[in-house]
Amino acid sequence: MSQLSHAVFHIGELSRRTGVTVDVIRAWERRYGLLAPTRSEGNFRLYCTQDVVRLRLMRHYTRQNITPSRAAVLVGQAKARLESNPGIPPGDVRKAVAVLGGALERFEDAAAGEKLLQRLVSLFTPGVVLRDVILPYLRELGESWDRGDAAVAQQHFAACLLESWMLGVVRGHDPGGGPTAVLACVPGEHHALGLAAFAVVLADYGWTIVYLGRDAPLEVVQNAADTVGADAIVLAATVPGVLADAADAIGELAQRHTVMLGGRATPHVAPALVSAHVLAPEVLFAARLLAEGAPRRAAELALH
Repeated sequence: MSQLSHAVFHIGELSRRTGVTVDVIRAWERRYGLLAPTRSEGNFRLYCTQDVVRLRLMRHYTRQNITPSRAAVLVGQAKARLESNPGIPPGDVRKAVAVLGGALERFEDAAAGEKLLQRLVSLFTPGVVLRDVILPYLRELGESWDRGDAAVAQQHFAACLLESWMLGVVRGHDPGGGPTAVLACVPGEHHALGLAAFAVVLADYGWTIVYLGRDAPLEVVQNAADTVGADAIVLAATVPGVLADAADAIGELAQRHTVMLGGRATPHVAPALVSAHVLAPEVLFAARLLAEGAPRRAAELALH
């Protein structure tokens, strides 16, 4: 589909939707290359919904006393990958975490949490939203649980909604022909939130994700990997006994494919699985290492 087919706004409508005056839009367009409108047959500028997003973000940055020239750079980086993305402004992170927490922990309005995440993803990549908002929120929730301030039901409600959102992001991701990874929890493992987070970040690095989820039989994992010609298999486990029970089968699987192990159980069992690699414990760093083709480096960092 051509760019023109997406360009539906004249500059006056763009101004109305963003709250930025026509003169300022033209100045930012001319000075910083912020927008690249097409032209109608009558030679009028035509703008698209992505231009609305970029202008709203530009306006947001300038309201925080960031110079327009610097704000334009930040807008340009908003969809950059994790290692080069400046991320969501700290003040917005605090507000987003508070809104997300309020929506999820009171069981009142899951739609509000989903709407917030969708709005953030319209401005930033899913990996950045995960890094800057979701993971900090989950850390806060875990600390509340440790203090006895959070109920089990709150944790389950938040985990279910966030996992569902992550998987929706992965399903809607266009990898553009990147490498392929099969992701699964080992048989008997039912905690999949960390695996879903890993899927979001790896997709952000351009990988195609085949997500099998919790309690996946290893013969199913092998079949999926054989079918898609997987570049890597990522297996998750949080319970040492569950991982230990699957050790022999994982070793056999690792003879056919590159197998990566992640989750809290791996430090207890994984060193015996000499043909499999152990992911670094931090999900963002582990995904980056795998995306850069460094599974052995990931194993070295996890085991030392």
